[in-house]
Amino acid sequence: MSLPFPDEPYLRGYYRPFGAEMEAEDLVVEGTIPADLAGTFYRNGPDPQHPPHPDDRYHVFDGDGMIYAIRLGGGRASMRNRYVRTRKFELERAAGKRLFGVFGNPRFNDPSVSPMEYNTANTHIWPHGGALYALMEGCPPTALDPDTLETRGYETFGSTVTGPFTAHPKTDPSDGAMHAFGYSAKGPGSTAVRYNIIDSAGQPRHLAWLDQPYASMMHDFALTERHVVFPCLPVVISMDRAMQGKPLTAWESDRASHFGVMAKGGAGGSDVRWVETDPTFMFHIANSFDDGDDVVIDVAGSKRAPLMPAVDGSLPDPQESRFTLKRWRIGHNGTFREEQIDGLDLQFPRIDDRMQGKRYRYAFVNGTARPSAGRIDGFDSIATIDVERGTRDEFSFGDGAFCGEPVFVATGPEEGEGWLLNLVWDSHANESILAITDARNVAAGPVARVHMPARVPGGFHCHWRAAA
Repeated sequence: MSLPFPDEPYLRGYYRPFGAEMEAEDLVVEGTIPADLAGTFYRNGPDPQHPPHPDDRYHVFDGDGMIYAIRLGGGRASMRNRYVRTRKFELERAAGKRLFGVFGNPRFNDPSVSPMEYNTANTHIWPHGGALYALMEGCPPTALDPDTLETRGYETFGSTVTGPFTAHPKTDPSDGAMHAFGYSAKGPGSTAVRYNIIDSAGQPRHLAWLDQPYASMMHDFALTERHVVFPCLPVVISMDRAMQGKPLTAWESDRASHFGVMAKGGAGGSDVRWVETDPTFMFHIANSFDDGDDVVIDVAGSKRAPLMPAVDGSLPDPQESRFTLKRWRIGHNGTFREEQIDGLDLQFPRIDDRMQGKRYRYAFVNGTARPSAGRIDGFDSIATIDVERGTRDEFSFGDGAFCGEPVFVATGPEEGEGWLLNLVWDSHANESILAITDARNVAAGPVARVHMPARVPGGFHCHWRAAA
């Protein structure tokens, strides 16, 4: 028997668990799906089966991975959604209750699952080499069938990935290789980072190791034409702290931020040059590129991490953790400089993936056009930001709208020539749509709205896989 969920912000409203798997073969379309859109839009996000232990505090990053696949082609749309059948999911489904602590906190694990890996597979969805992977940064990728979403199990790429694997790999447009890393790669709270390159066919090509200055939650990293950069930011993992009943992962304000700069494909170790600066934070990188001998990284940046408590368990002031589009410049002489590109309260920046690692012009984001009291996520609009000119083209879905990450689908040769796809929940109508918007004329609003058969709860990252 499944128990009721507690009344917590990330278990109600937009994030209220849905818990059902569906198929719908012919969705209602308002407007016209562009003829040049043929493929599948994927979305991953947390949809917990069971509530946490009464003394354990739920976190939005927790919850079992649920994949939505919306197929477009010939002016029509269909969808299906499936849970990722991780070992955690299967054991908890059989038990009819939660067995793991939030974030796998061993203090709240049922004895039957200690020790055992904690895999939610709930953060990103990534097509590569003809396969599809559900990603969360604590475990190897979980392979899925791209059409049926059937879970196939862990992918270790020839045993080169034996532990954590980032939820934010990068595909190098020069050769189609996937660059990735894993932090806490030699055990929870270790400083070890593993750097992998997987070729375009899904075969391992390169493996290197390095150590970060402290055990940071390294959510994303940067890839340019010549470099990789590993950010060590003050969200610190401590198993000792967790076993004392304090936060496993916490913001430590007295820590410096460090950036490990290394040649793309480097050997790790002494090949990494660490640059230190004042505490700063980002979850997500828009793009990065080489500018002479400097490395430029554009991020959704903030003064400190949202959602992550301080060591004493207190949560941050929302204004301190507000994200805007910032440019970080790491100088070849060890300097660090930050400037703001755009002041929109935003998150989930994406680009035309053909521009990965190169000097680029357009970032695609979701943001807050109408801030209002009581909102815990704030995303009611999408925008195209011209990072060269400093201009913004945006569209608000209106009061009560909750917008997911926009994914860019190229349909022409020029950067930014294509469509933005994103899921939107209308909280007043309790209805979800997939919005399709011209990336070069966002202010005009969607050219098509694909109506989902039921509410799609809030989630994280998305991807597009073109039809064969």
